[in-house]
Amino acid sequence: MKKLLVSFLFLLSLSACQKEELLEAEGSTSPQTWQLVQMSGNFPVFTKTGADLPWQETYVFRSDSTFTKTRKKGDQLAEASGTFSARNNAEGHGLTLTYPVDSELLNNCSAAPTEYLLLQASDVLIGSSAACDGPRLEYKKSK
Repeated sequence: MKKLLVSFLFLLSLSACQKEELLEAEGSTSPQTWQLVQMSGNFPVFTKTGADLPWQETYVFRSDSTFTKTRKKGDQLAEASGTFSARNNAEGHGLTLTYPVDSELLNNCSAAPTEYLLLQASDVLIGSSAACDGPRLEYKKSK
């Protein structure tokens, strides 16, 4: 039982460190903004960037483990908020975002009000909907 508790505490501290690494912005834990920079798909094959994107989208991550997602499509603005936590799996490090209620902004492969973002390199987040034939969304940290 003691080994199980030590293992759990180790994993908990590891995930806290990864969240801090993600939120590290030049030595501070101030909010970070990540902006949609590329959308691509396989059915049909396409890649869109910049002004060609069908919408503009950002995530703002705060050190208290909350986030806000904002999407602007034409004159319409939509926003959703929730909490996030660090996550490790075979694909690598990432974030699990949990929304308190279902939202039109959810980009996932399930009916659950959660999203998974994979951290690629130190400045690219990849959405997970490409696994279910959705678009591959890439976000870069704004400076």
